[in-house]
Amino acid sequence: MAKQWHQLERLDHKSLKKLQQEREKALQLQKAEAERKRLAVIAGVVLAVVVCLVMFVVILRNRAAERAFKEERAQLRFSSVTDVNGKVLAKSLGDWETIDKGLRFDEEHTFKTEKEGFMVVELQRKNMLKLLPESELVVPPPTLDEKENRVVKELAVLNRGEVTVSIALDGRELLEVEAGGVVALGASGLYKVLYNHVKKSGEVVVKNGLVEVFSRRSPEKRVKVSGFYKVTFQEGQIANPTQASVIQYDWR
Repeated sequence: MAKQWHQLERLDHKSLKKLQQEREKALQLQKAEAERKRLAVIAGVVLAVVVCLVMFVVILRNRAAERAFKEERAQLRFSSVTDVNGKVLAKSLGDWETIDKGLRFDEEHTFKTEKEGFMVVELQRKNMLKLLPESELVVPPPTLDEKENRVVKELAVLNRGEVTVSIALDGRELLEVEAGGVVALGASGLYKVLYNHVKKSGEVVVKNGLVEVFSRRSPEKRVKVSGFYKVTFQEGQIANPTQASVIQYDWR
């Protein structure tokens, strides 16, 4: 009988020990699971912080790039007066004011020269407009590409008088000089536009290079004028090109 009790005690001891081992193992598993969850939470927080930092850096870079894009775009709208001789007046929104060499402007300006007055405007693509005495010229800002920072069109409108146009290498086929509804688009070289606002007549004279002349009424019909030739126009109607004695004109 005593032997049986001893065997039962040994079995209870083994069962208890096994139970304790299972409880310890379960406790270790619980601790391991809790540690794993804690590490996962820490990793998630670290990842969230890293993602936020990356997004913040990207936002800053995008803002800096956008700011640089806008600043560069703003600079592309500027033109400048590079030479003034005699009395030259200009106005934007206000009254006429006397101007000096060095004026930079990014809004539409109207210039007029008095007797003996002379001025030169340099556009964004280095095209030059030389306004002769007793003339009036409107110079708006250039037209820019909608997505890229580049000039796609330059424009000047001669209200009266005479302007000499010099086309730069980077400014080919960009500058349109309009007078009385007739446009001279410079492909290259040096040319002149003259306009009598009283008679509504004028002419385009090419010293060298190539100029396309067309009417706003029918822009698809274009007349090409090369060096030592000219075209005359009257109330928007363009005549055929004829030879021109360019030495009779002031090319200063």
